[in-house]
Amino acid sequence: MEIPTLSEEEKQKIFMEMWLGAMMGPMGFIMRKLGPEALEELNDESAKNCAADMKGRGVDDPLKFAMNYAVVNKNVFGSDVEVTGNPEKAILDMKRCSNLAAALQLAEKGMPVTKAQHCSGCIDGYFRRVAKNLGFTLDVEFTDKGCRMTIGK
Repeated sequence: MEIPTLSEEEKQKIFMEMWLGAMMGPMGFIMRKLGPEALEELNDESAKNCAADMKGRGVDDPLKFAMNYAVVNKNVFGSDVEVTGNPEKAILDMKRCSNLAAALQLAEKGMPVTKAQHCSGCIDGYFRRVAKNLGFTLDVEFTDKGCRMTIGK
């Protein structure tokens, strides 16, 4: 039997749903069984590990930080992203965040998550912590379909 080859968009959509499910399930379990302190510890540890990995790959300024995540979000998740700025201050503009879109689609199917919860978890639970571990600041402006992150030294 021939196995079909999926389009890039189909692959990204399937991966996105699997990734979100793999993230949200364990996070909910940790919150229920161990409480919010345990989730905070997990987020801190994950951010430290991601920052260490990024340092090892030469991410040492805000522009490289923004480009690193733009590449992943565009190519792996299928988001519409744009990066502007310089090594001192960069903007990662998530014009259409595929993570957010997938989370909202799953919410329509009954997953208990709102836009505010998803975006807070993404920014406060991950991006801001990774940036801090790299010695950067991260400010965010939320939009209807994503956000605009400003990363500085």
